[in-house]
Amino acid sequence: MPEPFRSDDRLRHTPALGAPSNWQESFFIGWADLATLSAGSHHVSLSPATGTAHVWSWLVVNGRRIAREAAHALPLGDPDLRDFTLGGLHFTAGKDARELGLEATFAEARLVLDFKALCDPVTLDFNVGDIRLADRHYEAMGFAHGQVETDGRTIALHPAAWHDHSWGARDFGTNPSSRWLFAVFGDDLAFSVYSFATSFGTEQFGWIVDNGRVHRVTRAAFRSEIADDGASPLGVRADIWTHDNRGYRLSGTVKATGLTGGEGWFGVDGLAEFECGGRLGQGFFEPAELKGPTPAMRQELGLDR
Repeated sequence: MPEPFRSDDRLRHTPALGAPSNWQESFFIGWADLATLSAGSHHVSLSPATGTAHVWSWLVVNGRRIAREAAHALPLGDPDLRDFTLGGLHFTAGKDARELGLEATFAEARLVLDFKALCDPVTLDFNVGDIRLADRHYEAMGFAHGQVETDGRTIALHPAAWHDHSWGARDFGTNPSSRWLFAVFGDDLAFSVYSFATSFGTEQFGWIVDNGRVHRVTRAAFRSEIADDGASPLGVRADIWTHDNRGYRLSGTVKATGLTGGEGWFGVDGLAEFECGGRLGQGFFEPAELKGPTPAMRQELGLDR
């Protein structure tokens, strides 16, 4: 299990001397508001080796994507992650690790959002099996409030939201396929669950907040429905078990989608309505489909002899 969250995790990090050129630091918030069929994905990545930064950001309103920023070679600069602007995104840290502010400015719209997590951030190990995605990773989920201004209208937002921050060597090629969902049902129940395909099989992990306590996910089974384009999610059912033998069954129906990603990785986020034990929640379902044979498949097919 990774070390618990520390307050200095919120700061900017520097690669060690001799770190690989694929060392990156990323910062993200995603949100989903079923009441307005609105959602957003706002991601920055910092690459010290190349001196560049990247922004992946999009906005869906009323079930339709209305704005996108895809900037893949911005000057890196020296951003202080407690208050920084990159491209059209401006992040501001709150008084503690549970709070984060975002302003996102597009040609077509402007978004203002204030996020507050249900609990302190939770650390996860993303280097499962032979996957190498981060030396350290933490995340938080909860609710946000704010508004989006577009086409002469101002739309109030009260979404579920999820935030993460990670850093370290990142090789997207080691993560050929994945499933991830976050679902928030109230201030007492929320889920963040992953399934990663590795050379040794699938690995599931994540965490659940249930009545104020955090429970670590030890296994999960996803049943995913994907559209004919081979990428867009339509729905999901997930059976999830925790370290203390708690079991949950979630089902989700996707109401709108947004394509996210850049060089080396992409996926489609589904704004989803979730159900668990008669309760309704909202969040994302993000599958990334297998696009080629894994090392184990190549060996079985005799492709690496």
